Amino acid sequence: MTFSRQWRPFVPLLAFTVLLLTPGLAIHFGLMPFEYRTYALIGVSASCIALCMVSGLSLAELGLGRPSIREHWLGCALLTLGLAAIMLLQTRLFTFEAEPPVWLSFAPFYVLVSSPCQEVVCRSIPKLMIDRLQASGWVYVLYSSAVFSLIHIAYGDTALLLNTFAVGVVWGIAYLRMRNIWPVILSHAAIGTLAFSLGLA
Repeated sequence: MTFSRQWRPFVPLLAFTVLLLTPGLAIHFGLMPFEYRTYALIGVSASCIALCMVSGLSLAELGLGRPSIREHWLGCALLTLGLAAIMLLQTRLFTFEAEPPVWLSFAPFYVLVSSPCQEVVCRSIPKLMIDRLQASGWVYVLYSSAVFSLIHIAYGDTALLLNTFAVGVVWGIAYLRMRNIWPVILSHAAIGTLAFSLGLA
């Protein structure tokens, strides 16, 4: 087997990774204004979801089926409370100086657009791609967490990168067990809102 054939199965995952990380890296290195980050998120997310739909994937395969299993919601509620407690503890131990956003304009976008988009592109789609490579669940969790962390590189905040990686591991494990993205989206929206309120993001 030639070298190119060995790497051919990884090409879609590599292309997906490049697509996902390019806006944040472009902002980080000054190639794109920071103010464009929301447009980039929407554009990249829409492109990824459209490509999935064109390739024949269903909403259920993307984890967007009916969110009817009570245990999933209860499990994510407990995870969210645990994460919230850790964040509150961080504010006691460390000083954070991030300025809270203008909530009236930011909150609807964050809850209804940003959190769902990030969860689909950082949790649902990577799971499908890692499954096709027949890699283990831990490969998925680590990849998902790394990508989720690195899409926040535009903020230039090391603590944020570490926090998003850690919470990404938690949400990755949750999605790995549930294959239901709705409770994870709600957890993301709640934890992100708290992070902004506390000046952690």
